[in-house]
Amino acid sequence: MARIIVSIILLCPAVALGFSMYKNKNNPNSVYAKALFRIKSVRVFPMISLVYAFFAVVILFFSLLIADKASGREQLFHDEIARFMMSFEKYNAGLDYPLMAIKGRQETNRKCPKILVLGDSFVWGQGLTNINQTWWSIMSSELERRGYDIQVSAAGFPGVNTSGELRWLRDTSLIKDIAPDLIILGYVANDHGKDIADECDVYDPIILNNYLWVMGELSSHRQPDAVFPNIIDRIGDKVVQKRADYSDIMVYKRTDYSLPYSPVTSEQAEYYSNDVLRPLGELIQELGIPLAVIPTPEVPREVFGEIYPVILPLFEKLGFPVYNPLDDFIKQYPTRNSPYFFASRLDPHPGPATAWFLGKYAADVLEQEYASVLGEKSAAEKMYPIEVNDWLPYMLDPQMIQESGSVSQYTIEYPDQSSVADFENHEHGNFLALPLNKKYVKLNFKYPVKLSSVKIEGENLLSAEARTLAINHKLGFDDQKPVSLGKRKGFSCVWEDESGRDVTSLLVSAKTADGKQAALTVIIEGEVVF
Repeated sequence: MARIIVSIILLCPAVALGFSMYKNKNNPNSVYAKALFRIKSVRVFPMISLVYAFFAVVILFFSLLIADKASGREQLFHDEIARFMMSFEKYNAGLDYPLMAIKGRQETNRKCPKILVLGDSFVWGQGLTNINQTWWSIMSSELERRGYDIQVSAAGFPGVNTSGELRWLRDTSLIKDIAPDLIILGYVANDHGKDIADECDVYDPIILNNYLWVMGELSSHRQPDAVFPNIIDRIGDKVVQKRADYSDIMVYKRTDYSLPYSPVTSEQAEYYSNDVLRPLGELIQELGIPLAVIPTPEVPREVFGEIYPVILPLFEKLGFPVYNPLDDFIKQYPTRNSPYFFASRLDPHPGPATAWFLGKYAADVLEQEYASVLGEKSAAEKMYPIEVNDWLPYMLDPQMIQESGSVSQYTIEYPDQSSVADFENHEHGNFLALPLNKKYVKLNFKYPVKLSSVKIEGENLLSAEARTLAINHKLGFDDQKPVSLGKRKGFSCVWEDESGRDVTSLLVSAKTADGKQAALTVIIEGEVVF
């Protein structure tokens, strides 16, 4: 509103002045030939110079307005909320039964060693749009790549800590349903707090509303009613970064989010040891299932050194083996300011670099310390099909027609393009937006695919543009930089891909007749890279 008011205030006199100057351009006696006052023969502040100065202000204002809009910060907030809300649609997991399973793609209960990973939003994959890029999924794929036939199941939910995870093991059918041979507890640096579920009756809506409240607080920090809210926000970020007390708060450079990690008090340590870890140890002993603790720092920073030396010995004292990756993490990333540490510019949850590091680290731990659980490596070379095992938004609902090592085919329901996000009513719309700055849907491959061609067709399809995300082999993980395969028109769109990239995701922006929801067929040809 502030921008609209200021724009009107500036535009009206600018148009009037422009018209007046044009009308009086040849009139030597016009007001534009005069000055505010004279000092002897010197004209001070000629009117024409003041008019030009005013036009310069108008031009500068609209230039800043365009730059503010082009920064995409407003869309960044909307897209972040959309990602979070879409996750609630996609997963069956909840506080009462936290097993992570994408609806319609539950893994069969195979006869092989089974590993259960427990965690919170780090396991949930908050901020990510591909479940295959969570740290535990990367661990699973890495162990498969090394030749182990295993099944990894994950149980996680945003905001839950160790006391909540204890409750899952004790009060749900999780152990009975999975029958794990090993449990991995992913400790996050704030997991020693009390279980929020003890303080509320209905959990899922509280988590959702709390997240929206946090995003609202960030939005209010942006001062959306300011003339240039995004530019002011950027200036504010710089001020916060310079003034932050790093002993009490971590401010992530190149992100717009701060997360407090306070030192552990003696009261917290006593509660955690007596009320959480001791009952957990008794339960694990009763179950007869080994439990390994792997701390999961989202950034390689020494601030965790204030928490881990207090908390991790509490695990070890009760007989839980702890495998702390922090020193190796810091050694791997000595610069410690990579944007790849984070799920997005607004979300400090583990991003591609962090997830890749933690997944590889966990796989190394299991191979070195739990060889008896993993079993023997398979001597036979396994054939992996091209498989879409994850997608956003959930309403795409890919139905498999064919899955093989060379070609896979699905039908999807491409959403109504007129859908609009309404976050006050928890309506996120049906599309992702960033980093493309346009509406798109996403199909994720369980294993990277070296594509040869992609075909999308449907009787109501008018045009489509396909993009891919792929592994950056210099970095070792998906760098989240989309590459366009081009735009095609018609009811049958075909793309050839000779890039040789190891594709992790297919991003599709389509136009359909009248912008309505449409049934499309997606045919993917290529070879799984594993």
